[in-house]
Amino acid sequence: MNNRQKLLNKKGRFSGFFHLKTALVMLSLYSLAGCEPALEHLPEQQLMDKAQQGHGAAALLLAKKRQQQGDFPAALNWYQKALDAGLSNELAALLALKQRQDGFLATASYLEHRLQQQQTVNAAEADLAANYGLWHYAQSPANLASSSNSSCRLTLQPVVQSKAGSRQLQLLQQQWQQDPQLSSLAVCFLPEKRINSTDLQCSYQSGQRIQCQYQVLTPDVAKGGFSQLLVVAGEGTANYNNGIVQLAESSSFEVFRHEFAHILGFMDEYSLSTEVAQTECRSDKIRPNLLTDKTQLDIYLQHWQLEKTDVQLQPVESCDNAGVQAYAPVSNLSFMRSHEAQVPDLYIKLMQKVLAKPELIMPVQYFYAYLARQEQDWYHWRLLMDQAAKQGYPDALHSLQEASAIPTAP
Repeated sequence: MNNRQKLLNKKGRFSGFFHLKTALVMLSLYSLAGCEPALEHLPEQQLMDKAQQGHGAAALLLAKKRQQQGDFPAALNWYQKALDAGLSNELAALLALKQRQDGFLATASYLEHRLQQQQTVNAAEADLAANYGLWHYAQSPANLASSSNSSCRLTLQPVVQSKAGSRQLQLLQQQWQQDPQLSSLAVCFLPEKRINSTDLQCSYQSGQRIQCQYQVLTPDVAKGGFSQLLVVAGEGTANYNNGIVQLAESSSFEVFRHEFAHILGFMDEYSLSTEVAQTECRSDKIRPNLLTDKTQLDIYLQHWQLEKTDVQLQPVESCDNAGVQAYAPVSNLSFMRSHEAQVPDLYIKLMQKVLAKPELIMPVQYFYAYLARQEQDWYHWRLLMDQAAKQGYPDALHSLQEASAIPTAP
């Protein structure tokens, strides 16, 4: 064998060695890289054993399997184990599933408890905190929207409990400013007040009136500076009650303008409940958009300083449950009967007349004073009644006069 052949054989042996070594390394890498996909082929029990031992990928795989199968409690359990194993990116998936299973407030409480256990909160977690109304963990907003009219006669304090509510509020305010009728009214909106969802606890029940823990707003109401609350939080049926406009986080502008009109004394032009109808359908009440007795037309016209040619009486169903035929002062379908209908020009004119005497609009402070009195919280009763009286509300002034006349009474 000549030298050239010996050299070739030597190279061949070394080449084979390196090929073998490379193959072993590649096999090792393939085994490591192929470890995670191989989980899908493991028997169910082995996969569960791995997950129980803290294998995050195994727990995540089980979570997704259970979710696809519709076994949401089990899916939540495995998502939690994936998080415990360090897969923090799966927090959003767990929260979405938990909200579907247990509701918004339960999910917010879970997230609040989780964040309390952490020393730091990253940007993704802060964003999730804002989604669930945990504002003390969320990043501070740059500027909160507010709007005003130079001749403002009515001031609303918006309140939100989540990022969704904040976004919807901004949209509603933009639509208000773009509406040629409503933007002409002397109405102001203060910057939004953000309240933790776990404190405000607004309900999420489709088809039911939204209810919140309004008492948590007592310190803000007692400070004054506004006469009505505009709460955009929860889901369900929007409503107005004693100085509180309650909207859902999905409420449309049409719903908002309808509920706003209630502040100014406008009544629904569809059938009221029996209880409300019996209270509101008395002939001695002069509502902007409702007559309960045709013979009172002259009194109605005189009160609102209108001419007979300004009105066209139309029967409406408002007082049917009180056995009274009510009439609206316009012949066309209005937004007080159907949210999507137009706002009659006469109604804007009547709104302006109501706003000309804002002291006659019941401020929310008066309602909160009533709640404080029920709790025999005389300190807040006095504080809130003083705020209502500062706005010139006659009943508040009368209540304070009565209280001062009886030394032993609040």
